Amino acid sequence: MRSKEELDKIIAEIKKNKEVLRGGFSEKPNKVLAFYNSLSGLNIDSLKKVFSAPQSIVEQNIFNATSGIIAGTTIAEKAFAVISLARPDKIKNIDPELFEKDMRLLQGVFFFLLRDICEVGTFFASDERKLKIKKLFDSALEEKSWYLPEKQSEILNKISKDLGFLKKAPFTDIDFTKFEGNYFKANEGVLRILANFMPPENEAVPREKLINVVNFVREHQESILKIFPNRKKSNYTDTEANEEITKVLTNLKTLKTLDFGFKDQCFTQTFFAGNEKFCREITCKFFEESEMEWQDGHPSLDGQTIKANKNDRFTNRSALNHKFLYPERNRITHLGANVAVYKLFDKYIDFQMFNDFQILYWEKLLLYAFFDSYQYLCELKKNPAQKENAEKLLVILEHYFKKITAPLNINAANNKELWRKVFNKDGYLKFPKEELDKTNIYNNNVLDEDERAHLKKFMSFLYCSENEEVDFFEKHAFAIQIYLIYLTFELAKMDKREEKHQ
Repeated sequence: MRSKEELDKIIAEIKKNKEVLRGGFSEKPNKVLAFYNSLSGLNIDSLKKVFSAPQSIVEQNIFNATSGIIAGTTIAEKAFAVISLARPDKIKNIDPELFEKDMRLLQGVFFFLLRDICEVGTFFASDERKLKIKKLFDSALEEKSWYLPEKQSEILNKISKDLGFLKKAPFTDIDFTKFEGNYFKANEGVLRILANFMPPENEAVPREKLINVVNFVREHQESILKIFPNRKKSNYTDTEANEEITKVLTNLKTLKTLDFGFKDQCFTQTFFAGNEKFCREITCKFFEESEMEWQDGHPSLDGQTIKANKNDRFTNRSALNHKFLYPERNRITHLGANVAVYKLFDKYIDFQMFNDFQILYWEKLLLYAFFDSYQYLCELKKNPAQKENAEKLLVILEHYFKKITAPLNINAANNKELWRKVFNKDGYLKFPKEELDKTNIYNNNVLDEDERAHLKKFMSFLYCSENEEVDFFEKHAFAIQIYLIYLTFELAKMDKREEKHQ
């Protein structure tokens, strides 16, 4: 552990080297590489001292708004007093020209970071694949285009194709000097990528470092691309509500376009009832909301407040063949259930605090989860490679479906007839509320405690979060890093000073 004095000396030396390179490094890739290596081990706070940046618009607004209301001798002292409560560094004026040169140098540094990420990410790849990716970087150095945003975009697009990203050429215009900063400093995302993704001693980046960037991406998205209306406001006019609803609908559409995802063509689990392998194709996305729909199609004005309910059935259904990085992060850090499983089991405790409608909604949601899982497994069974395990999973699913619907006293000759008598052809329940109340799995006459625990574990398996053969973050560390770089850069481009996404 370095002392503060030692760290200050290191940072001062790095800043001197930065000033030498700043503005004239294009012919000195080896010196930029040495500079990049000198940054190894620095955390985000230290990197911010090396690469100071103008404050964001939000910081400036806080500065302005608090200048006149906090005790102090002068207006400046009042403002600095408030800012100091939130962060240790005082707001400073940064020379725009020097900052632009710093961002160009960061762009050069990023080339060597990206090369390291790819070298570690392809360590176990075939020699052919390793050589193909190595040539991308070697040719950029030979062409002397290594520091250019266009060349880096080209390299990233070829890598993203190699990794199975579901959008062709997603990297466009990654010129760091064009990142402006409305809610975060213009270099914030780049520095967080650098702080977390510099490989430690040529080893893979630890999962907690990936999660650090996952946290930042989520925070950035929530700041500039809000997809839920402000329901705390209780006095919307029709015009205000229409503007708010239009905004969040537009933002959700943007989010879905942004978060296109990548494939895992062989997501493998140990089969629930034995040691067999169960392999299926899933899609990895960042936001659960990328597979979200609003109940009734959109939020709506209810009196003077906005009513906004997610269609939980739609999102739960997507969890049968999706991994979502941010909810997965929550499951890991909070040791909790998969988000879809939480809604089916744990959230019931929350619903009990509300009215009968909420309880009924939960019971319907669980039965719909059975139907959607049934449809998913029937479709999966059509694949000869999946047929045997899909049939085993259907046996377990139908066992519990019979138990839960037994209180309805349905006379069905076989399983198919039972599904048809509970659901109509569109997959909606045929039974009224008073009948559905009988299917509550928290009634011990329906399922006992052990059966509930077993069912929860089984649904976790179906929702891609139980008995995984390999930790998902570990298996896809390389793809996740590149995907997080993509999201970080896209959000940085969206965080423009003149734009208001809120």
